[in-house]
Amino acid sequence: MLVTKLKSNRKLTIVLIVLTIVIPVFIIMGQYWNWYVNAEAVAENSDHSAVVSEEFLETFLDAGYILYNTENGRDRDPEAVKEILQQNSGRMSAYERIYPFLDYRVKDEDGNDVAKSTADSERTVGENNLSSFALGMVISYDKYGEIDVRIREGEYKTEQSVAFREVISRYDDSNWEMERYDEETEEWETIRLEQPKNRTYIYGMTGENLQAYIDNNWYTGYDAADSMINLVIILVLMTAVLAWVLPMLPVWQLEERTFLKVPFEVVVIVFLAMAGILGENLWWIAERAGGTPDIIDFLIWVVVFAVTFWAATCLRQVYTMGARAYMKERLLCVRYWKYIRRAWQYAVGKTKKWAGKCYHFIDRIDLSERNNQTIFKIVAVNFIVLALICTMWIGGIFALAVYSGVLFWLLRKYFTDLQEKYAVLLKATGEIAKGNLDIEITEDLGIFSPFKQEIQKIQTGFKKAVDEEVKSQRMKTELITNVSHDLKTPLTAIITYVNLLKDEKDEEKQRDYIEVLERKSLRLKVLIEDLFEVSKASSKNVTLNIVDVDVVNLFKQVKLELEDKIAGADLDFRCTYPEDKIVARLDSQKTYRVFENLLVNVIKYAMPHTRVYIEILEEDGEAVVRMKNVSASELDFNPEELTERFVRGDASRNTEGSGLGLAIVKSFVELQRGKFKIETEADLFKAEVRF
Repeated sequence: MLVTKLKSNRKLTIVLIVLTIVIPVFIIMGQYWNWYVNAEAVAENSDHSAVVSEEFLETFLDAGYILYNTENGRDRDPEAVKEILQQNSGRMSAYERIYPFLDYRVKDEDGNDVAKSTADSERTVGENNLSSFALGMVISYDKYGEIDVRIREGEYKTEQSVAFREVISRYDDSNWEMERYDEETEEWETIRLEQPKNRTYIYGMTGENLQAYIDNNWYTGYDAADSMINLVIILVLMTAVLAWVLPMLPVWQLEERTFLKVPFEVVVIVFLAMAGILGENLWWIAERAGGTPDIIDFLIWVVVFAVTFWAATCLRQVYTMGARAYMKERLLCVRYWKYIRRAWQYAVGKTKKWAGKCYHFIDRIDLSERNNQTIFKIVAVNFIVLALICTMWIGGIFALAVYSGVLFWLLRKYFTDLQEKYAVLLKATGEIAKGNLDIEITEDLGIFSPFKQEIQKIQTGFKKAVDEEVKSQRMKTELITNVSHDLKTPLTAIITYVNLLKDEKDEEKQRDYIEVLERKSLRLKVLIEDLFEVSKASSKNVTLNIVDVDVVNLFKQVKLELEDKIAGADLDFRCTYPEDKIVARLDSQKTYRVFENLLVNVIKYAMPHTRVYIEILEEDGEAVVRMKNVSASELDFNPEELTERFVRGDASRNTEGSGLGLAIVKSFVELQRGKFKIETEADLFKAEVRF
């Protein structure tokens, strides 16, 4: 009777184990279709996000730049274009990813074909057949480079049109330029791709090509696994809990088999290995059968929950055996502690010896020499250590902790020595900071020895800096004095005439006073506006509208508008202009102000009845404007200081002028990456502008 009861209990136990493993399997397999549907929805949303994203739409603007500058027959430096494209590897990579899937046609302003491509669709794209494509758009550039985008075909064309406006408003074409050193002129020059003009780009992508492009760049396979994780974790925990609870039932009958007496470390490693493999391949499990589970899925999940049940049953022996007995019998680190301790002592000894060698090896590095080989050795040793640690799975964390401790000890000792040597160096620099520029270092600085020579350079540099500071303080004092003088003069006149106007009854004199007030207030307004302009330029808070500017034509326009003042100054202008245009990338308004200020400066300070020589030419790839005139006053000042704010050629400041004209010229020229130079020779004043 007892034997029959034991057999019955054993069968019931097996049934409970099977149910504990199989039921979670069927629960998960029953959710496959829902996960598959969710994955499809996620993929659809991802497709939608991709085709309306600014990153996707910006690629078409980049394509316009690339196609325009690589057209056959264009007068472009192919090496310069190639260099700029290589510099923008990110944008080029995006263009190269979409190019195999893109149909395009390029037309000029007359509607003639410039270039075309058929990708893999075997269709010829055109404005009349964009309806046969899943995505079709027309991007036009007028003669000024202004962009017009029309989304002609697409499931989300309304959203794409809205997004395109945002992309155009924020499109940054400054990436299509670079600085290049010209070996002939030995100067740096700015080169950039041309903005597309008078071009119409027709782009089309078939449904197959669009989906293939999205799949290659917006992969969504992992999203299916995310929706499974929570249920898998819950069922694994439930299986583990049942493995602990079921043995408490009276009918439970399970013998202590060998596979249930596995050491703790082995149980943990097996379970974590299973969890790691499952986590890495969960997306594959969810996607492989297209929402319909099969026998392979059944076997996979049986293994997962069987391993979970086994691991939990093994760990349950902590409860049945007691913690102390379990540690003695099931923990390998406790059973073999004696051998582990010996191995640890041996490893620590070897590590200390190795650390000592490393310390002395690093301490002998000479920073004044090339140490590529030394650095390579250090990096190689570190690489080997970390590579060995990475092969230890979870045990690598403990190995990494040991390695970090040794590294900390080594660095702390090395850092202490460095602190002592650094203190000597700091003391010397402190003496220099106090003004003792004759300090000498007699101690051995070890790795800092090359700094001895640098201390001498610092001493020399400080002496030079003191001289510069004295000059700067003098300039600041003169600046404050000049600002006060130039603002006070018209303001005092305004106050005086206002007081006179209050008491004056004669209407004719009142009109005279009002005219004076108007003239002085306008003088004050011009002074404040000039000060505002030069302040903005000095702080780089100026927005430039860079366009192609004909330098010769712009200068002629400025001179023509100043003809009345030139005639009044009784000056004979001798101008030399080139036959061809000289075009430069400039801000026309700021350049106009540069030429105006230079001519006004000549009119004010040139000696009457003399000639003014002006020459405009192209020299070494630069637009050059040179002016020469004889000064009415003696040129007894430093030409470099003349471009400072509120500095004028007449030190007495009796002439009309704000003292800001040449300062504005210098600021506006340098903002446009140009050069402004002033030279004097006796009474000859020379100015040169280079763009």
